[in-house]
Amino acid sequence: MTGTAKASSRVSEVARQLRESIFEGKLAPGAPLRELTLARELQVSQATVREALQRLEHAGLVTRRRNLGTSVTRLSPKDVRERLGLRALLEVLAARSAAERMTAADFEELERRLNVLGDSVESDRYYEAAQADLEFHRYIWQCSGNDTLCGLLELVTVPLFAFISIMRSHGLHKLHAVVASHTPLIEALRSKDTARISEAFQRGATASYEPFLQDESPRVSAELFGFLATTR
Repeated sequence: MTGTAKASSRVSEVARQLRESIFEGKLAPGAPLRELTLARELQVSQATVREALQRLEHAGLVTRRRNLGTSVTRLSPKDVRERLGLRALLEVLAARSAAERMTAADFEELERRLNVLGDSVESDRYYEAAQADLEFHRYIWQCSGNDTLCGLLELVTVPLFAFISIMRSHGLHKLHAVVASHTPLIEALRSKDTARISEAFQRGATASYEPFLQDESPRVSAELFGFLATTR
């Protein structure tokens, strides 16, 4: 392996570790991410940490502000609602395109990914469930054949999956209904009916988040949007 390849591998590993910590809630929403501190903890160079943080910034998981540094992205109720609206619009477009292109092998792969999600749910593995859920949807986006659309969905949606993973780990969202909620998506794709696809994906994009956005109790609101996590 060349020096460049090794450096890229280290960056990928650091990005993976930080991403996992965000999805598991170990790095709470709003938590500062200081390059020097992370470099010492992970035993890598600051340059490696800087590049890893840039990758996470592109994915929407961290936010960089001038004079304030980098921190884990914190989603307000307004942020979540806006992202959900965008996700619904974009994912419907991707799903409609995907339905016209998907083969029997693609549906087999989608079912396989749903089984991986089911295994994670059965074991209450919140982080793995969020990752499997994201990979299920990613495959549909990729089947659309529209790279620009995939990129937009990544930017809008990945922070939402981190959000839902944290909520599940706090016991604020039950995992058992997750797998069943994906079956109508596959059925809609198989039908190739654009109206059915639109309805299924619009409902699917928002259903998991409705309990959080409707609950106005101070304690739940605090846990939802990171305030308790940053003061523990």
